[in-house]
Formats: sequence, structure tokens, C-alpha cells
Amino acid sequence: MKKYLYSLLFATLILISTPVVKAANEVYYTNKNNIEMTEKEYNNLLALGFKESYISRMKEDEFLANKDIEATLLSTSKKYIRTTTTMRNGIRLVTSKEITREEALEELSLRSKENPNRGPSGSFYDGMVANSVFEMTASIAAIGNTYMRFMNNVEWLEEPTYKYNDVIGIGIEDNKVQLATYAVFDQEWDTTLGVHDYSELCNPKYESTGGLAIFKLPDDPVQHIDIAFYFNVMKKPNVGTITSLYAVGDYAHAISNVSATTLLSYISITDTYGLMISAPYSTYYLSSPEAVASFIGTW
Repeated sequence: MKKYLYSLLFATLILISTPVVKAANEVYYTNKNNIEMTEKEYNNLLALGFKESYISRMKEDEFLANKDIEATLLSTSKKYIRTTTTMRNGIRLVTSKEITREEALEELSLRSKENPNRGPSGSFYDGMVANSVFEMTASIAAIGNTYMRFMNNVEWLEEPTYKYNDVIGIGIEDNKVQLATYAVFDQEWDTTLGVHDYSELCNPKYESTGGLAIFKLPDDPVQHIDIAFYFNVMKKPNVGTITSLYAVGDYAHAISNVSATTLLSYISITDTYGLMISAPYSTYYLSSPEAVASFIGTW
């Protein structure tokens, strides 16, 4: 009996002193598509360059394709862009300007209080004004020693004023790297009624200096839109050690309508200037400051 009591006491001490270990397959996060993710899977997505807002709307096929990829996020570059349309005496003026994160958040807060419907304000003849803000984030992530993941994320933080064929792209240094995979494009959004929807439809274009996708913004009234465009790159043949690398994320917002098939012949992507749209369609688009993710190291 004494031996039994000692054994019971020893077992009890072990139970008390043993730390609680979280199971590796324990659900850490469930997104809007009811996809359950472990903490490791969620962190893998972040390390690839996916934004938290995008992960919250990620579809199952994209999750399955990326959840087990172990990467190191090397660089990110973020821009906040305000587009402004002013109508005065029937004449339209549309401008685009980079603003700070603080300015973006302040504007969104004020508009949500003063104008919950986010429509244009003011009189048509006295100066009707419509604003919208989006965030663009370019990133570079290392996948082992063979590939780099270049990504451009664009999030409309409110309803875009215009909903035509927009363009997203990434410029690469073609003297150092080349595309190793086809690009992935995905657009996710929540409507003002709380309905979640998505589209993978786009017209892609590939060049030695990068890739781009022309796509239609959703017609539905939306709260916000998350857009992801990404591909892997690898070193070009006979390129030795790379000590610096950059990815030029760019976005062109359409203020007039032109078909995607027509635009393909007038648009290109470069590693220096980002998206380039030729006449006569250059005036159809607002250009944005590029978000340039830069890597300094050894690869």
C-alpha cells in the first residue's frame, strides 16, 4: 500500500509540473470562408507576403497551395493613395496623390461619420467632390535558396469612385532574375450588405521585365476590396551571387472605360517605371507612386 501511495504522489507531481503544450494542429484562426488554420500555417502565409486582411478572405485552393511553404519575408514597401474627382461647371478633374497612413485613417474616419454612404459630396455646379483611398504593398520573400516570391497587394479601403478595368503589376530586374512561375491574381471583396465574393478573372501579360494583370473591379457596392498579384522569380542563367534586388509594385486605376483586350497592346511593365500606358489610353488611367520592395543581402 505504501508503494502504491508513493507512485500516486509521483504521478500527481508530474501532472502538476508538466507544461501545457499546444497541439501543432490546433486551430489558430478561422477566416471568412470558414478555413481553419494552424498558427504555423497562418505565419507561413504572412511570411510569403499575404496581408492579414487578405488572409481573412483567402479561398481554400489558394490556402492549400501556400500554407506549407516556409519563407522569410525580406522586404515590404507600403503606399497610401488618395484619388479625388472634382466636378465644376460640368468639367471633371481627377487627381491622385500619395498620403500618409495617418491621413488615410483620418479621412476614412471623417467620411464614415459625415457621409456613411461614401458618395460624392457637394453640388455639381458648385464643386462636387468624390474621394477614395487605397493601400498598396509590395513585398519580397525568400523561398529556400532557389526562389523569391514577388507580391503586390492592393486594398481599397472604401468604395472606388470608378469601376472599370484596373491594372496591377510587378516590375523585376531582368538582368538578374526571370519569372519562374505564372502569376496568380485574385480579387476578394465584401459588399455593403456583408456578402463575400471573389474573382480570379483577368487578362495577364508577361514580359522579361515583369508581369501585369488587367481586371474589372466589382460592380457591387463594396466596403473594401483586397487584390493580390504574385509570382516566383529565380536567378537568370550564369548570374552569380546577387547582393541587391528590388520588386516594383504598381497600380493603375481607370477613370474611363477601355476593354482589357484593347489595353493589352498599349501597356507594359518595367523594372524602372512600373506600369507604362501609351497614348491614347494613358489619359484613361491615374498613375500611382510605385511601391518598391528592396532586398540588400546575399542570394
